[in-house]
Amino acid sequence: MAEAPFWAHAHGPLVTLVFGSSGAQHAALARMESFYESVDHAGTYLSWDEARRARLCQGYEAYNLPLASVRAWLVAMRAAISESEAAEDTEGALPWWHAHCSPEEQALLTYLTEQGALAPEAGATYLISALVKCADEALGHERLHALYYLSSSYRALLDELWTSMPKAVASAIQYDLQMRGYKEAVWRDELGAYLGVRGLHTRRTDPAQEFGNKSAATCAELRRTLLERIPTCWQADVGMDEAALQLPASFIEEARHALVAPPRPPPTARGRGRRGRR
Repeated sequence: MAEAPFWAHAHGPLVTLVFGSSGAQHAALARMESFYESVDHAGTYLSWDEARRARLCQGYEAYNLPLASVRAWLVAMRAAISESEAAEDTEGALPWWHAHCSPEEQALLTYLTEQGALAPEAGATYLISALVKCADEALGHERLHALYYLSSSYRALLDELWTSMPKAVASAIQYDLQMRGYKEAVWRDELGAYLGVRGLHTRRTDPAQEFGNKSAATCAELRRTLLERIPTCWQADVGMDEAALQLPASFIEEARHALVAPPRPPPTARGRGRRGRR
């Protein structure tokens, strides 16, 4: 198999991926992500032809999903293929799912299998991924989605903060999230992920401004509370130091050099001059 199109880091409950290109990340994760939480396709296995027609996860720069949903996706895949295909798949040396996956999915499933991350008893329980160009900020956001899945204390905190907002601010934020395509079930999760993000080394704007100027003062208060209490949620419910889950800047920089092709040099004056000659 060709070299994996991502760099990976497994630590505690998290498997963190960084990709050099949106195309590779989409090919690796769009079908799994859609199976997990798509409005139209959650719980439904889509073949690659069906996935292309559905135009899944357009424009995504980052992904997050529990590894239990990857196992469930594989179960749904196995149920969707014919008995004859299944019999053929088990005869060769390759895993049965190999013929039904893109090369990027193959690389990801191979990595997860080698790490033991697809076993029900695995220590790693959640996967997050981002493009290396925006990894600092995006992975900070995605880690908070993982925390929402892993921590009952964090979910309770966001319930408390949501209900404490002035009605006008809550209505404005709710409308904003609806316009971004978020269903009601994830509004609290998204509020925490936008306002509680710590990866700010490359961010130009204050997260408290995420939902507009009229909501900014309330969001700044919510953000202060989140930043104060999120470390406790990680420690109490997950048994992890929040800082230990962040990728080192050196890892991201090395991944950038390894995964992103350098820009092609401009043609020389001599080269440009030869193009029109016969």
